[in-house]
Amino acid sequence: MYVLTREDARQRSASIKVRHIDVSLDLSGATRESHFPVCSHMTLVTATPDLFIDCAGIVQQVSVNGIAVPYTHDGERIDLHELPTDQEITISVDAQCRYSTTGEGLHRYRDPEDGRYYLYTQFEPEDAHRAWPCFDQPDIKPQWTFHVIAPSFWVVTSNGVATTTDLEESNTRWDFSTTPPLSSYITAVVAGQWAIVDGGTWEGSAGDGASACLDLRLMCRQALAEAMDSDDILAVTRAGLDHYHAHYGYTYPWGSYDQIFVPEYNLGAMENPGCVTFTESYLSRDTPSFALRQKRANTILHEMCHMWFGDLVTPAWWDNLWLKESFAENQGTTTAAEATVYTGEWASFAIGRKAWAYAQDQYPTTHPIVADIPDIPAATNNFDGITYAKGASVLKQLVAWVGEDAFYQGVRLYFQRHANGATSLDDLLTALEEASGYDLASWKDAWLLTTGPSKLSVRTTSDEDGKVTSLTLLQEGLARPHCLNISYWTSRGDALQCISKDRVRIEGRDLLLSVPEEFSVPGGADMLQLIVVNDDDLTYAIGTLDERSTQTALSRVSRIEETITRAVIWSHLFAAVREGELDPRRYIDAALTHMTAEKEDAIFERLLATIAQSRTFLPGHVRGEYDSKILQAIAQAMRATSLDRSRSLLHLFVDVWSAGADTSYSDSLVALARGEEGELLPLIAGEESAWVVRCALAARGLVDEKQLDAWLDESPTGENKTRWVRARSSIPNASIREAVWKEVLSLELSNHHLSASLQGLNASSWEGKEYTDHFFAELSSFWERASMGLGLRYINAGFPMNLDSDRPDEAEHLLALTRQWLTDNESAAAALARLVTEKLDDCERAFARQKQWQ
Repeated sequence: MYVLTREDARQRSASIKVRHIDVSLDLSGATRESHFPVCSHMTLVTATPDLFIDCAGIVQQVSVNGIAVPYTHDGERIDLHELPTDQEITISVDAQCRYSTTGEGLHRYRDPEDGRYYLYTQFEPEDAHRAWPCFDQPDIKPQWTFHVIAPSFWVVTSNGVATTTDLEESNTRWDFSTTPPLSSYITAVVAGQWAIVDGGTWEGSAGDGASACLDLRLMCRQALAEAMDSDDILAVTRAGLDHYHAHYGYTYPWGSYDQIFVPEYNLGAMENPGCVTFTESYLSRDTPSFALRQKRANTILHEMCHMWFGDLVTPAWWDNLWLKESFAENQGTTTAAEATVYTGEWASFAIGRKAWAYAQDQYPTTHPIVADIPDIPAATNNFDGITYAKGASVLKQLVAWVGEDAFYQGVRLYFQRHANGATSLDDLLTALEEASGYDLASWKDAWLLTTGPSKLSVRTTSDEDGKVTSLTLLQEGLARPHCLNISYWTSRGDALQCISKDRVRIEGRDLLLSVPEEFSVPGGADMLQLIVVNDDDLTYAIGTLDERSTQTALSRVSRIEETITRAVIWSHLFAAVREGELDPRRYIDAALTHMTAEKEDAIFERLLATIAQSRTFLPGHVRGEYDSKILQAIAQAMRATSLDRSRSLLHLFVDVWSAGADTSYSDSLVALARGEEGELLPLIAGEESAWVVRCALAARGLVDEKQLDAWLDESPTGENKTRWVRARSSIPNASIREAVWKEVLSLELSNHHLSASLQGLNASSWEGKEYTDHFFAELSSFWERASMGLGLRYINAGFPMNLDSDRPDEAEHLLALTRQWLTDNESAAAALARLVTEKLDDCERAFARQKQWQ
C-alpha cells in the first residue's frame, strides 16, 4: 500500500490549487452495511497533467468535468493522467468506504446497553481518505461543503451550520455551510442518536472588526446523558473563548462550537473546527473527581486553542507540529490556570506532563522538537511527549525569555499575516522577533533543533564559620539559554520559609549567583536547608537537589505553601529515582507520608502514580516487603479522605495487591467486588471502582468467568463490557488465555477491546511463560496486517513488562528476545522499530534499578 511521503506531498501542493471540495455521504444503511457510498467533487487547477488523489475505499468511478476517465487505484491512491492544465476543473470520485472499528476513519459503535448506533470521524494525521476521497495533506486547504443522508431520528453535525431536508424512507439530508479553508485531517462528520445539551450562545469579538455568535452544544451517547457534567464543561468553554479572544486578536471564524464525547476513542480529543471530539472517558457515571474535571478542562482549552493554532493557521507538514501541539499544550494549561477554577494546572503540568517529556527525551529514539518527518508513519509516532510536553515547556521558557506582552503581540501578528494559510517555523519566529526585538535564531538552534534535557544544579561553598561564600548554578548536558527562578528556603518553626527567589539567566556551563544575606553570616550554611532550582517551572531541565535539600524535601515538602514549588520538588525527586540517584524506598516512604497532606489533587494523583512506578525499580523480595507497607498505608488513607481520593487510592491499592503475593486483603476485596463493606477496606461506591476490584480478583484467580458474566448482566453498559473483557482475559486459565489470544490475532476486536484483552493477559498471575514468546512471534505479522492504530495498541498494551531481577533468567530472556527481534527486523517499519526500542529501554532501566537496589 502507498504511504504518503513529504516529498510527494510537496510536489502535489506545488502543482495544484484546490478551491473547493464538496462531499456527499449516505449513512442511511449504517446499521446494516459494512460500507457507505460517498462522492467527492474536487474543484481545482493543476499545472501538471498527472495527479494523484487519496482514497482508501472501493473506487467506482472517476470523472473530470462530468466525463468518466481512466484511472489506477492501489487501495490508497488514485492516479490520473492527461488532465487539463492551467484551468479550473472538477474531478469527481464515487466510492464505497468502510465503517471502522479501529478509531480511524469513520468509526461505528453499537452501544450494547441500548442498541443505538454512533458514528464519528478521526483523521489525524492522514485518515480522511478512509472516509472520503481527498487530498490528504495539511498544506492543501480548500473550502469544504458536506452533505449527509442519515436516518431521520439521528443527529448529524460537521464543520459548519446545518439545514435539513426530509427524504423518503425516513431519512433526512443534512446540508452544512461551506467552511473557510481547511485541511483534510480536521474535517469531520458525527452522526447517530446523540443526546444533546443546548449550552446557549456565546458572543464576542477579538477587536479585529469581526464578531462571532456561537451556538454551544454538548453531545454524548444517550446512555451517558445523565453523566454529562454540562455546567462545568460550559463554564470552561466560555472562559476559554473569552480568554483567547482577549489575547489572539483574531475572532473565531468557524461559525459553531459543538463538543462531542465519543466512545472507543484513540485519543484524548481532536480539534475539528466547530465539531470537537473528546474521549467519553472524560464523563463519569460516578461523581467526577476534581482531578478528572481539571484534566478535562485542560483538554477542552487545548482543543480550543487549536481553532487558531492548527486550524486557522496550519503547519505545512508534520515536522512543524510544534506550531500547533506545543502551543495548544501550553495555552490550554495557561488558560486553565488563569481563567478557570483550575488554578493549579501549571503545577499539574510540572509534576505530570513534564515527566512524560523527560522520559521521552531520554530514550535512544529521542528527536528534536522540530523533527525530521519523511512520511506519515513517522508523523504518527511523533505525537509524543517531546512534541506535546517538552514543546509546551520550551514555549513557557520562550515566554519567560521575551516577556508575555511581546509573546502575545507576536502571536497576533502571526495570525494577521497567515490566517487560512499553511506555515513553517520561521513564519512564527519572524513575528515573535519583530514583536520582542530579540534575535531568536540561536534560541531556535538551542531549543528546537537539539535533543535531551539539560541538567541544572546549584553548588554551595562555605567557610569554616559556616558562612555561605558562593552559590554557582551548573548546567550539565547540552548548554542552552535558560531564564529561571531559584529559591532558597529555611525553617521557621514547623514551616519552611522562602528567604529569597531570584530570576537568573544562564547561557553557558555555570553562573555565579548572589548569596542571600541571611546565609552569608556565620552559621548561614546550616540555615540554608533547601535550594529549589527552576522554581515556578519556567524552563525545561531536570533539576538536581543536593543531599541536604533532598533530605529536607523528603521530610518536609508538604509544609511548603506554594503549590508549584511542591510540584517542582516532587518532579526533581522522582527524576532522581529514575536515574538511580535516589533509593525508591526513600521516595515511597516520603510519598506515603505526604500524600494525605497534599492539598492539590493533581499532585496527589501524581504521587500515587510515582509510588506505583517506583516499586517497579525494586527487586521482587524488596518489593514484597514494601508492598505490605504500601497496602497498609493506602487502606488507612482510604478511610480518612474524600470520596474522590478514595477512588484513586483504591486503584493504586488493587494494582499493588494484584501484582504481589499479599493475601491479607483478599476477603475484603471480594466483599467490595460484591458491593459490600470490606472488613479491612471501606466500600467505594460506583461501577468503575467495583470493576477495578473485579479485574484484580480475576487476575489472581479468585473469581471465575461465570461470576464476571453475572456482574456484567447486572449492568451491561459499554464501559462495563470493556472492563469485563479485561477481567476475563486476566483469569489465569490456559483455555481462556488461548481463546483470548486467538481473538487478539483475529483483528476482529474493536480498538478498546483489543487493548483490554492484551492488558488482561499481561496483568494475569498466570505462571506460564509462553505469552512472551507468542507476543514476539506475532509482532511483525500483526503490525503488517493491522491498521497503525491497532498496531500501536498491540505494543503499548501487550508488551510483556513484568520482569524481576529475582528471576534473572526470565528477565534476561525478555531482554534477549527484544534485542534479537530488533536485530532480525532491521528493515521493519521505522515506527514499529522505534516503539520496540523504547520498550527495551524501559525494561533495561527497570532491570538496572532492581539490581542496583538489591
